[in-house]
Amino acid sequence: MPNVSNAPLVRGSLLAISLAATACGSLTPQGYGVTNKTQDTAIEAQQQLEKAERLTQADPRQTYLGLIRQMQEANQWYASLAHTDAYERQHGSSASIRLLRADAQRNTGQGPEAEKTYQALLSDPDSTIVARARRGIGLLLARQEKYASAIEQLELARQLTPVDADVLSDLAFAHMLRGDLAGARLPVMQAAQLAPQSARVQLNHALYLLASGHSIEANQVLQRLRQPQARNAPPLIDDGSVQTLYSQLDRVRQAILGHTSDTSDSSDKHGQRLGETGAPKAEPNAESGANAAIDLEASPARLVVVRHSQAPASLSRQP
Repeated sequence: MPNVSNAPLVRGSLLAISLAATACGSLTPQGYGVTNKTQDTAIEAQQQLEKAERLTQADPRQTYLGLIRQMQEANQWYASLAHTDAYERQHGSSASIRLLRADAQRNTGQGPEAEKTYQALLSDPDSTIVARARRGIGLLLARQEKYASAIEQLELARQLTPVDADVLSDLAFAHMLRGDLAGARLPVMQAAQLAPQSARVQLNHALYLLASGHSIEANQVLQRLRQPQARNAPPLIDDGSVQTLYSQLDRVRQAILGHTSDTSDSSDKHGQRLGETGAPKAEPNAESGANAAIDLEASPARLVVVRHSQAPASLSRQP
């Protein structure tokens, strides 16, 4: 017959064993290949917090570069040039600040210095920097009316940054100033669709349409640019823009005539070499339409045609 007096002791021992087993079962397993989910979640949350702090923390270098770019967009070229010096004193040199310096030099009458800076940037590993340097060289060449060389540089820039509307628009304009509407067609149409809100790009688009005889479409573009883009916002262009656009149109039409004459003259000379009869056509006048140079980056509000009698520094400029 069992000893009843020992029953509570037995029950107490069994309860202790059960509690111990339960406690052991509730412990998180440790060892190779086993993770602590609570610990992992805490670590992940901390990492996300640190990432968010890094993203929200302003980089003083990028902020300063942004301010310099804003100055250049506002045509404050001399001020931006001074700030490139201040930036390098504070943060050291970089490809980005050297590019901004070259743009400022190009627009403050320091063409040789700008070209030297651009040339040095052509070996940069960043293709975007190289493309902008190519564009800068192309714009310098265009100001010298070396349109064939300018087109070559702008085409190289286009290949590196094929969706840069400014490069495409500059390339198209250089083709037009050379009298080559066929060469201008593709880049000008690409730029127009890539940057529908850019007045400068759209004015080049309207210029191409007018030069190629599509006056209705050109007027539609100009009418859209005359409309405010937002409430209480000024229109993208004014009457001065349109007046100067037609001055540019005269220049482009002269270039087209010269381009056609060059082609015809070459054909006539080739025909004479083959024994054809008839007097050769007169050589095209090299001075025809060459008394004016158009800045590829002219401001949308004032696309200035500059006579050679004026100083080169009087060319209107845009970033």
